[in-house]
Amino acid sequence: MISPSKFEELKASGHLPSPQGIALQVVQLTYKDGVMNQEVAHAIKSDPALSSRVIKAANALVAYQSRPVVSIRDAVTVLGLNTVRQLVLGLSLMDGSRKVVCQKFDYQDFWAHSLLAAIAAQNMALQSDVGSPEEIFIVGLLGQVGSLALATAYPQEYARILGEIATNVAAKLTDLECAAFGFDHNQLTQAMLADWGLPQVFQKVVLHHEYPEQSSFAVGGRDWYLMNVLHIADYLAKVCLAQEQRRRKMVPKLILVATRLGVESDMLAKLGDKSVHEWGEWSTICGIRSVAVPPFANLLEAVPLTPDMLEIGEELPEDPGTFYKLRILLVDDDRAILFLLKTLLENAGHTVVTASNGADALSLLEKSMPQLIITDWVMPRMDGIEFCKALRQNPLWRSIYVFIMTAQESTDRLVEAFEAGANDYMTKPINPKVLGARLRAGQRVVHLQEELEFDRQQLHKFADELAASNQRLQQLALTDVLTGLPNRRFANEQLERQWALAERGNRPFSCMMVDVDYFKKINDTYGHKVGDDALKQVAHILRGSSRVEDVVCRFGGEEFLLICPDISAPQAYVYAERMRQNIAEKHVDCGDGKTLSLTVSIGVANKKPTLLNTEMLLQLADKRLYAAKNGGRNRTVAE
Repeated sequence: MISPSKFEELKASGHLPSPQGIALQVVQLTYKDGVMNQEVAHAIKSDPALSSRVIKAANALVAYQSRPVVSIRDAVTVLGLNTVRQLVLGLSLMDGSRKVVCQKFDYQDFWAHSLLAAIAAQNMALQSDVGSPEEIFIVGLLGQVGSLALATAYPQEYARILGEIATNVAAKLTDLECAAFGFDHNQLTQAMLADWGLPQVFQKVVLHHEYPEQSSFAVGGRDWYLMNVLHIADYLAKVCLAQEQRRRKMVPKLILVATRLGVESDMLAKLGDKSVHEWGEWSTICGIRSVAVPPFANLLEAVPLTPDMLEIGEELPEDPGTFYKLRILLVDDDRAILFLLKTLLENAGHTVVTASNGADALSLLEKSMPQLIITDWVMPRMDGIEFCKALRQNPLWRSIYVFIMTAQESTDRLVEAFEAGANDYMTKPINPKVLGARLRAGQRVVHLQEELEFDRQQLHKFADELAASNQRLQQLALTDVLTGLPNRRFANEQLERQWALAERGNRPFSCMMVDVDYFKKINDTYGHKVGDDALKQVAHILRGSSRVEDVVCRFGGEEFLLICPDISAPQAYVYAERMRQNIAEKHVDCGDGKTLSLTVSIGVANKKPTLLNTEMLLQLADKRLYAAKNGGRNRTVAE
């Protein structure tokens, strides 16, 4: 920082740029207590060239005037004494510092740059409430005056420094200035603005506007915003004055620095074209050269944006304790904002897909199935509000966490966003720290949703497994383990069901009791394994010989029950006889090459009026089964 004593020494040397002639009188006059506007106007009118520039400035700077300013008195009235003093000071310095003192310092280029930066800063101020546009014009015009002062006060030393900068692209001007003089041009500019009485806020922001990352201003505060307005205006002027090849390389950075302040590409194109047009008019009046600049829309669209353009340290703050990798869908019609957010999020470890409007985003949802969406409000085809409403109408997408970005944080707009289905909002320009904090809040919600969904799926899976287990248990409870046939419990249930159907439809109904002949003797002679094989074979033949609608059950021991709906007594007898013969034709392997012939006895009962229930039907079938056994076995009894 330049010391007060060193600054006073420079002032006393007479080498610092300062107003001369009429301009000096006007500046001194505005500092007097009780001075009238008429007195200041009279002093300005004595210099026709200065008068025309002040009137031009009044019309350009105070754009809200309903009628044009045509007199110096009106100009002083609408601008105010402070602004008039600063404007006259700047115009006077412009006129008085064109004599070549430092051979390496381009005075025309300096004032062309300063004038364009002032105009661009003023135009940006007109779009926001960052401050008075006319005052911001002045600080833009004088924001680099420290360089002019160094070139004037130390022409040989400064020429050497500029020569080193021209040959060494890695060298930094402010570092070389500090090494040579003990302070840099920004520090000197701050001291000069303080000496000229410019507001303290301007004194602070000029110190850091070339390197905003070195400031300690709170992000989003007025000082921070004003500093970045000057930074963008300064860089825009550098882009316009650069050679075509160099300009093309500089445009991407211009896009990104503007985007970080919420100036989107279409706004930047309009700002650039308007500023260049006004720069041409001002240059003619002030006798400053200007250059032809292509339409800004063409400049901005012609360059690619790549991740290496982001400045070091520009990233989302890390918080390993809450990190949860997300699938994110970004929706914005501005490619610079999409690029900036996509790069920040991907560098933080997230998977990112982009769309330029709500309609395109909807078509991507099924394919990408994001967990979180960040969408702009104002977009072509389908804006952010319409997109949120469409999103919430689909049950599959209702749980997606949605941020909506807006440049206006009014209560009504926020209510509209939340009612449309947004979960959270972010104001432009996007602050990486705020984005990181809000993203972590979204991560927690998404993570909780994922855990709840996992729990729900686990419960569903458990319920399915429990239902399947219950079904298996139910099947086991109703199935004979040896033969695989339904057991006696199932037989009784089916018997009741078929009886009721026959009653209601007045249809025939029969059942058969089947008993394996001499089964105890088989077990005693050949063992239980052969006995089990015999029961399995009988079960297999009964099932293979029965109709689809019949139910074949193991009723107990060596007894089987066949439930036969829609079959009359004569048909039942023929049916039973065919089964008996099929069993008699088969043999059971007893081991050692021996086989065993099986026979069964069958009792058939048919539903008739004298039988009142299934119990009586079973008793009749059982009675006829015993009759078959007593009659010699291997036979069917149906009467």
